[in-house]
Amino acid sequence: MFSFLNNKDYLTDLVKYLMFDTSSITFADIITEPKVGHEYVPTVDVYKPNYNSYEPNQEILDKINSWLESHDEHLNIIAFGATWCGDCKDQLPRLVKIERTLKNDRLDVGVLGSIKVKAPYAREKGKLIWKSPPSPPESVDERFDMFHIPAIFLFNKAGKCLGKIDEKPEHKSTLEEEILYYLE
Repeated sequence: MFSFLNNKDYLTDLVKYLMFDTSSITFADIITEPKVGHEYVPTVDVYKPNYNSYEPNQEILDKINSWLESHDEHLNIIAFGATWCGDCKDQLPRLVKIERTLKNDRLDVGVLGSIKVKAPYAREKGKLIWKSPPSPPESVDERFDMFHIPAIFLFNKAGKCLGKIDEKPEHKSTLEEEILYYLE
């Protein structure tokens, strides 16, 4: 019934497609200068409603703060997105609101918000659809595994990639819980 599961190449491709390898990139691989999240997102009309209305869970923010302090760590978060993307309109304002509410200089959010789709738009499984330029070159670099946006990358102070959030939280119900998940 599931004979395709016996095909080693199929399974290898499937795992590669489904799993992002955090060792494939470091913070130094971000060559495009991101916009400062809290200076950019609240000024963009399509992001304002979600930025103004989102209330992060303070208990989770306290845990993030505590973790950053107790581990003497710094978290750099780089988010790739676009104003035309529905999930970006939800998640980028939340991400920046988390940063602003956290009020901790151990966490910085950068946004690369100029992702453009190749025309005609036709998503093919396993193929990148972003047009570079004008999209940042990272968007078409296979190491970043950017098949969806927003693509939110979390890096520690040593530049190691701790994880990647595609479109919306996968392991937890809120973005702040997902960030804590990757820290712990």
